[in-house]
Amino acid sequence: MKNKLLVAICAAGLLQTTGSFADDSGFTITPSIGYYDFDSDRSVRADPSADPESYDDDGFYSIGLGYRMDNPWQIELAYLDGDSGTSAGDIDFSQLRLDALYHMSTDNNVVPYWVIGAGENEFDEPTETRDESFINYGVGFKYAFNNILTARTDLRAITSLDEEDTDIALTLGLQFLLGGSSSPAPAPAPAAGPVDSDNDGVSDANDNCPNTPAGVEVNSRGCALDDDNDGVANHLDNCPGSEAGARVDSEGCYILLKESREIELEVNFPNNSSVISDQYLSEIKEVADFMTEYPNTAAVIEGHTDDRGSESYNQELSERRAAKVAEVLVQQFSVDAGRVSSVGYGEARPKADNETSAGRSANRRVVAVISTTVEKRAE
Repeated sequence: MKNKLLVAICAAGLLQTTGSFADDSGFTITPSIGYYDFDSDRSVRADPSADPESYDDDGFYSIGLGYRMDNPWQIELAYLDGDSGTSAGDIDFSQLRLDALYHMSTDNNVVPYWVIGAGENEFDEPTETRDESFINYGVGFKYAFNNILTARTDLRAITSLDEEDTDIALTLGLQFLLGGSSSPAPAPAPAAGPVDSDNDGVSDANDNCPNTPAGVEVNSRGCALDDDNDGVANHLDNCPGSEAGARVDSEGCYILLKESREIELEVNFPNNSSVISDQYLSEIKEVADFMTEYPNTAAVIEGHTDDRGSESYNQELSERRAAKVAEVLVQQFSVDAGRVSSVGYGEARPKADNETSAGRSANRRVVAVISTTVEKRAE
């Protein structure tokens, strides 16, 4: 029951409103009086044959010496002296403990604090004197009358580490601050002027672009400069000088689109011949011009025949036809020989029916398809 009561009081302490808290630092001395509620299991016998007698609750006095730091903490060494009476006789007890106090922030003179510590109890009973170690914990409040004098009260549980006993102590005292140093008075606030939250040189009232990053050049409206008017500020533009109206990405660079380009070549030959007719030279030149415009392309020239004649002869004829077109590309139109190759397929890949004259004519051919992928600027 005692522990539940203390927990409830501690929880109430947490509900205090927080704010700025400034307290003087220095040495403290705290004389106190209080009331000690002994655990109901604490008992003593007048002699070994007698029934145990519970400790009577009683008052005490104490003195604490500590140091209040210039942060929320205070350390304190405290001595407590009290007595208790039973029908078995008087009991004197004393206590020495070391505590740490943690002050919670408030915006007034009332300051709640947590306390935790450890120490030793000595009980002088009619039949024996015994010691026990303990820990103590609780919550308290201070009321500052001025920088020197503060009223102080706390409620704490004292739990034995040697027995299964928990006592409750309520303390009321006065704390005196000795040789303390006050926090410096705040500097007077500067005269009010135009507010410039992002420090760009343009007051908030006239700033159309608040929160400009530090060091960025801005115009009279507080917006980052954009010299090429592409919608991307100078400090973010990795491609300055882009043309007005051009589509750019988030870094100010042109948006590039990929598209495929290709050119086809088909040269037909008379029967049993690898001679290129002049009518096809303009088409071969177009292929050469395409390969010049797109220097990463390469051409594979494919030769074919109809099915008349032996298979071996047609294979050799198709190779000569393909080689002839490749030769024109290299020698007549100056295409690098390393970019041109030829291959013959003989009669193996007809495109038309070899049973007709027109079909056989269509099959006597050299073909090439040259393609590439290029990037162009988005308009």
